[in-house]
Amino acid sequence: GLVEAASADDVGVDYELKRDFSTRQTDVKLTASLGDSKLNANYDTENQLREVGVSSKLELGDQTVNIEPSWLVKAKSARVKLMSALNNGKDKLSAQFDYDVDQQEVGGIEVSLDRQLEEGKVLHASYKPDKSDLELSLEDSTFESGATWTATANVPLEGDAGGILDNARVTLKRSWAW
Repeated sequence: GLVEAASADDVGVDYELKRDFSTRQTDVKLTASLGDSKLNANYDTENQLREVGVSSKLELGDQTVNIEPSWLVKAKSARVKLMSALNNGKDKLSAQFDYDVDQQEVGGIEVSLDRQLEEGKVLHASYKPDKSDLELSLEDSTFESGATWTATANVPLEGDAGGILDNARVTLKRSWAW
């Protein structure tokens, strides 16, 4: 459901509700918007309040950076995600990390780049140094009308060169709407 803001001073509210009848779990995502800023909360019936966060845009020189700090309740961790569009919007760069308050250490680091190759074709690359995992995917919504094909390769960057190829995973996915 959505209650849209009529003006920049109004608050818009959006919610998403998912119910898994087999596990009896309900997930709720609630978002309140005011201008370019959003406040969100994620809740589920198993873990209750999972995450609360905000998102906003910062102008740094001639670059706009989206910043999304959040609190992961059960993990007692702060998460910070930074995103920016480059190359006239054809490239999107993002970086994310978690800070565990109890352990006082940084983890969950992920750096990713999305490049629009042409209309309907996007190349995605992400790297997680904690897991030594490189993921590359190509999404194509022009190959078949009404469907999106995604080819993904996950490559572990540990071990010898032969082991890397032996442990790589390749996935092909087709999504469509009717």
